[in-house]
Amino acid sequence: MGSSRRRSSNRRGRTLRPPPSHPPDGVARAEPALERRLLQRATRALSHTAVAAALDGFAAKVLAEVLPRQRWFGGQGRRIDAVSVLDTAVFAAGTAGAWLVLLDVAFEEAPSETFFVPLTVRSDGAPTGEVFGRLDLGGASARVADAFDDPDFCSELLVAFDAGLTLRARHGTVRFVRTPAFPGLDAGEVPPPRRLRGEQSNTSVAFGDVLVLKSYRNPVRGINPEREMTGFLTARGRFAAVPQLAGAAEYAGADGTVMTLAVLQTFIRGCGDGWTWVLGELESLRDRVITRARREPVDASRLGAIVRDEASSLLGALGRLGRLTGGLHDALAADPADPAFAPQPISVEDTAAWAARIDTDLGRTCDLLRARLAALPEAAQRSAGAVLAGEAALRACLGGLEALAVDRCSKIRVHGDYHLGQTIRTDGGFVVLDFEGEPARPPAERRAKQSPLRDVAGMLRSFDYAASTAFGSSEELAGVGDAWRDLAAAAFLDQYVDVASRARVRLVPASQLALDRVLRVFELDKALYEVRYEIDHRPAWVGVPLRGLHRLSVQGPAR
Repeated sequence: MGSSRRRSSNRRGRTLRPPPSHPPDGVARAEPALERRLLQRATRALSHTAVAAALDGFAAKVLAEVLPRQRWFGGQGRRIDAVSVLDTAVFAAGTAGAWLVLLDVAFEEAPSETFFVPLTVRSDGAPTGEVFGRLDLGGASARVADAFDDPDFCSELLVAFDAGLTLRARHGTVRFVRTPAFPGLDAGEVPPPRRLRGEQSNTSVAFGDVLVLKSYRNPVRGINPEREMTGFLTARGRFAAVPQLAGAAEYAGADGTVMTLAVLQTFIRGCGDGWTWVLGELESLRDRVITRARREPVDASRLGAIVRDEASSLLGALGRLGRLTGGLHDALAADPADPAFAPQPISVEDTAAWAARIDTDLGRTCDLLRARLAALPEAAQRSAGAVLAGEAALRACLGGLEALAVDRCSKIRVHGDYHLGQTIRTDGGFVVLDFEGEPARPPAERRAKQSPLRDVAGMLRSFDYAASTAFGSSEELAGVGDAWRDLAAAAFLDQYVDVASRARVRLVPASQLALDRVLRVFELDKALYEVRYEIDHRPAWVGVPLRGLHRLSVQGPAR
């Protein structure tokens, strides 16, 4: 990168060039001139103590009311007791600039959590996007808004990665680190930023079709699982079907607190996420089956064969996803020298601990169902009653995990929240995304080594959700959804086991019977989590995991 390169003040629309040479440690050095310019600007802005002081009161009074309305806020169902500022860093000079803000949110009946809320603070003109409120600056005021709605702020973030910028905060530092996968900014324009919408616990911004910034609104303290996992998988080309890690924004507090605030990843061109693609395919399947049923009587005994015939292309794609998943798990077991990723044999103590945790989750889920039963939709009430009646049968299946220790299977790092929505459908197949694990689980649990069959069970539950979404309310298609779900599971599992059984370590039990028993337990684990999530966030959907739990309760000792 030449030091003579000039940049215009308008950063939208810039292009990127191929990755430049990088130092041996893989972290690119900032261009000195640009770094000085950004640091000087930020240093001048740090003198705006009035804004910093006003943000304390603004957080306590205004953000406490605003946060629960945000899609990314994970505290729905919990009452906020107080909101305070943990730390702030000025990202752009003056009251027409932006601030990186870390908040401590205290809940009435739950531990406090940290939230990352970058804000634009404008004393003139209207901010882009939703205005959170007005900031009292002692005789003057400024409008405060979500900074990720501001294209200029997003563009400056990319410049900060390019510069390798380090910002001083009131109680720590924010550092923008890039990897060899980061394509340096050209003398042209930054690719136009576009905030990606949708129901998610994070905020993502795409820069053209080159990079995607993923900001963690509820950052974990310590090692970020997604940054760690994508970095491991892309190192030395271990696994190609994931976005490459191009950079990360790190916060380091004076008290030793470390948090990853955002990661920068390569953009994946695709046909949409796997969930949306499968639903589109199922809509087409539904139409074909209806047409066929109206043309000729469909006997229940032939339903599976008809669905297999009509859905052959989709089932083939899901089989390939199974092979890809087996390859992912093999790649995650690739480095016995890395303590964070080295495979370990599953012990009897491991299976006992997993069974005990699931047993506890089963108890509290059933208690929740009893407490909320009257508030559930009528159909869900019937399913909940069936689940409660089958609680003992569900508890009895937990011993199925013992096969993992008996067959000396290995535990490895896993995706942790694996479902169709965590994939992108591309011309070449699928790409796997979002390695942060289930947001509701503690960070240490998300980084813990597990049986890879937990991921497999998550995908099987996703097939159930897809079938219920596409076919659940149609009497004319009764049985079609169940037939497709079972065929999809078989296609995926067949190919997964074919790859996983030849992995560098043992990932699956030796017999089909043992595999079925283990998967039943992990599907139970996932469905219990889904029930609790749906009751708190989407009560209209709770019938899907409840029906899944009921099926598991009547399967008997093995499938």
